[in-house]
Formats: sequence, C-alpha cells, structure tokens
Amino acid sequence: MRPISIATLMLAIALTGGCAVKKNFYATGGSRADGTVDMAYDFAQFEQPVVNMDQAQNIAQQKCAVWGYREAEAFGGSTTNCNQRDGFGTCVAGQVVIKYQCVGDLDAPKVSQVRTPSAPIDGSLSKDQWQQQQLQQLNQQSGLSYDEYQRRYRQIMGQ
Repeated sequence: MRPISIATLMLAIALTGGCAVKKNFYATGGSRADGTVDMAYDFAQFEQPVVNMDQAQNIAQQKCAVWGYREAEAFGGSTTNCNQRDGFGTCVAGQVVIKYQCVGDLDAPKVSQVRTPSAPIDGSLSKDQWQQQQLQQLNQQSGLSYDEYQRRYRQIMGQ
C-alpha cells in the first residue's frame, strides 16, 4: 500500500470510532473476607468493546459460590485502568474492572451483629457473649427440625 492509503485508513478508523470487538470477562482478584470479586476485560485503542454482563455475573457468582455465598451483585460503575500510552499520552491499551459483592451466606443462618451494652466499643465480643448472642438468634428461628437445632446448638457451644 502507498503511504497515503495507510494514513487515509487510520483517519477513517479514528473518525468512525473503531471496530466493535466482543470482549470476555475474567476474574482479576477479590477478597473472601470482604466477599468481593473483581471482574475485568481488556481493550485496545480504536476498539468499541462489546461485553456480555451476564457472563461477568455468572463468573462472579461461581467465584462467590466457592466461598459459600449464594449470589453476586455488581456494585455499579466500573474502573478503567490504562496499561499503555502512546507518545502523546493517549491510552492505547487498558482494562475495565467491575467489582461484585458476594451475598447470601450458604453455610450459616443470616446473622446481624447487634451490639450489646456489655460488648466492647470496638464491636468484638467475648466467647461467652458471642455464644449467648448465637443462642438467642438460634432460639428466634422457626421451622428448624430438632436434629438441625441440636446440630447448630452443638456447633455454637463447640461440642
């Protein structure tokens, strides 16, 4: 090709905004303790990424399930990281990250932390206080079979 043709082609790409390109999500990190999963896809200059948010949701949900959670919910919004810039400072390659929150603990009944007057200010509980709180919550649950109640009671009491 002649040099003028290449320049014309590059101008046409710049003016049209680039090509639509299907992008696949992948997990880039997360935290079991925080119950978060980071999902990402990569992009290049002049690309118009086409993403499937259901794919990201499914992968995040699978990662959360490994940690014992039922679902994953997107926080909303995204973070764009530029991994490479050209000589003019324009981003030519980068990554978009969407953070998901794992929700719905499978392994234990839903427990809300209630601060009792005898609990320390930092929110931590002594072993006895924690056991008492767990027993109160266990007693408030309805519909448990006798065997399930006994199993949870023994688990709380460390038997």
